[in-house]
Amino acid sequence: MGVELSGQSYIPKLKELAVLCSPSHTQNTAPVMNMYLLLSVLLAVHWSHGQDPVEDVIVVRNVQPLGDWSTINHNQEDVRNAARKAVENFNMKSKAKKYFKLVDITSAQVKITNMINYKIDAIIGRTKCLKTESVDLDSCDMSQRRLRCKFEVQFNARNNQFTTVKMSCNK
Repeated sequence: MGVELSGQSYIPKLKELAVLCSPSHTQNTAPVMNMYLLLSVLLAVHWSHGQDPVEDVIVVRNVQPLGDWSTINHNQEDVRNAARKAVENFNMKSKAKKYFKLVDITSAQVKITNMINYKIDAIIGRTKCLKTESVDLDSCDMSQRRLRCKFEVQFNARNNQFTTVKMSCNK
């Protein structure tokens, strides 16, 4: 008895062979056991090769690398908070008699280490409010003088504090 094993046509033939080799259809059990062994091997081979391979789907995302500077949107709230804190520090260290306040952020970069580090290019403007007065900077009117500043600010997430590391401003 020959069985053709090409393509998917051998599956029904294997089932037919299993029925013909069953103990109810034959008297001699030794050939039946050999046929069951052959049938088991053939079914195992079919099942191991008959399954479709599993394909992993790879999704590409733009992720900023740790420890390297990456350009970020300068309108993000965390960047604006870092810039405001840098301007506060500028006002404390500046010898000017009037306060400065943030006018615009022109660019920003971030570097993630054990802290969040920001490089911020900003424009600050002198207000008409004197440092001797206790005022809210948002309510202060602006004068014409503007400075271009570069700030480096660190944010420590553990204590929720900003620290200005570097600042330089010029006309």
